[in-house]
Amino acid sequence: MAETGARVDDAGLHFPAGFSGSADVYFDDHMAWSFSAEPDGSGETHVEWPRRMKRWLDGASAVRVVAGEEELFAGDVSFGGGEGRVRFVDKDGIPVMIDKWGLLQRPFSGRDASVVEQMVDITDQILDVMRQECGVEGWIAFGTLLGAAREGKVIGHDSDVDLAYLSEQPTPAEMVVELHRIGRALRRHGMNVLNKSGSFITVVFTSPDGGMSSIDIYTCFYVGDLLYETATVRTPVPRSAILPLTEMMFEGRMLPAPADPDAMLAVSYGPNWRVPDPSFRHEPGPEITTRFDGWFSSLMRQRRDWERHLADLAGEEGHGPSEFAGWVADQITGRLAGESRRVRVVEVGAGTGEDALLLASRGIDVLALDYARQSLRRPARLARRGKLPATFDTLNLYDLRDVLTRGALVSRDREHEQAVYARDLLETLDPDGAENFWRLAAMALRGGGRAYLEGRSLSRHDAGEARAEHGGGRLHPVDPRVVEGDATRAGGRVVHREGFQAAGAAAHGGPPARWRMIVEWPASRADREGQA
Repeated sequence: MAETGARVDDAGLHFPAGFSGSADVYFDDHMAWSFSAEPDGSGETHVEWPRRMKRWLDGASAVRVVAGEEELFAGDVSFGGGEGRVRFVDKDGIPVMIDKWGLLQRPFSGRDASVVEQMVDITDQILDVMRQECGVEGWIAFGTLLGAAREGKVIGHDSDVDLAYLSEQPTPAEMVVELHRIGRALRRHGMNVLNKSGSFITVVFTSPDGGMSSIDIYTCFYVGDLLYETATVRTPVPRSAILPLTEMMFEGRMLPAPADPDAMLAVSYGPNWRVPDPSFRHEPGPEITTRFDGWFSSLMRQRRDWERHLADLAGEEGHGPSEFAGWVADQITGRLAGESRRVRVVEVGAGTGEDALLLASRGIDVLALDYARQSLRRPARLARRGKLPATFDTLNLYDLRDVLTRGALVSRDREHEQAVYARDLLETLDPDGAENFWRLAAMALRGGGRAYLEGRSLSRHDAGEARAEHGGGRLHPVDPRVVEGDATRAGGRVVHREGFQAAGAAAHGGPPARWRMIVEWPASRADREGQA
């Protein structure tokens, strides 16, 4: 290996001045991370380990850093206490890697052959449902098409299957309706479908090795001569590059593919698409992203940031339930002392689920909801193991359909008095998400009930520093006096306040401060008559 001056240690990767570009990092021949780096003007280029990697960086390993054909570093490195070997595996023993967005993935290279076989089976089912019930022809796309074109199989560092279809609907609104129709058809066949935007859905399922897997479905369409593919491509491509569809071998099956795979791969990955680059990431300009946001919005706003943050938080020593959860449990059990009625707490923004578990351990029924997709798996297992009255599910406050559906389901539960619980949530929400929170609360509590809220007020400067230090998505300055106005407009009445003055000052430049409140909704006349 040529001397490059690169170093690797507990802090990260260190390169000589002027280094930039992408590279892959191997630990004992297992590719664990791909990254891109730019000089920062301070001499050396420093690349810190992603926070999600640090839990595994304890032990010795033969580390290699490779950029294309060039080996930037190779040597034995001791991390942390230096005991044993560094192993990037999950709880099920499945090899994992950190992808270009900092998310944990289970690459195909480390998974059992049955995982890929199952994914191809489900891909066939999805394509058949799209064709037979929805009248649209799907094809393998993006990384899946890339693997088929290169070697006729999955790419080792990839972790899902990508499908696309060409919509002939005349407007974006009608394309959204079409994709919702496809999602409903797939759900009728027992599939778990997540809506990620008006032009992007994902089918998720558990694989034979115990890990989660997914298949993405993207809407493609033309505006004039320009082809739009997901939120990354807006370029002139002849229709003859797509239609009529052909077939390509993929993992021993013939699957539908665009008429000219070379042309489609070139617009997605550039003319050098045949050269593997695990760290490649789509970086579309605002002329693409602004259009897609306006047409289809995004149901994944900062979701990856929060998923990373919650994964880090769950791994921190000493992390547990909040003091607020115990306070709310006392409030609820005190109100119901000697009564036979039960309360169900609907926790919005459950995070790592610790507060939900505490409430359930006090005998309170809990429905815990969160935006992140993985963080509630562990508390769900613990609740089942301990036979606690807690269930866990996802909720997207940026998806009005999801909010209205969840609100309707909760409001139909007449066996419980409903309560809404939210801690450290409102300061994380953009205005439309906050509006949907109050819409959900009003629906859930229309029969009468209480919302228990606690937040942390920060100035805009402090919010930026907190995000930089702890990760997660954006934080907003929140004045609880404004929150009280929102609660009143949603039909509630604040019956308990703490910390309002200090928190109001914090939102406008003072030191950070916590606040809490209880908001009460009276039972509607119809509900009172129904209970009489």
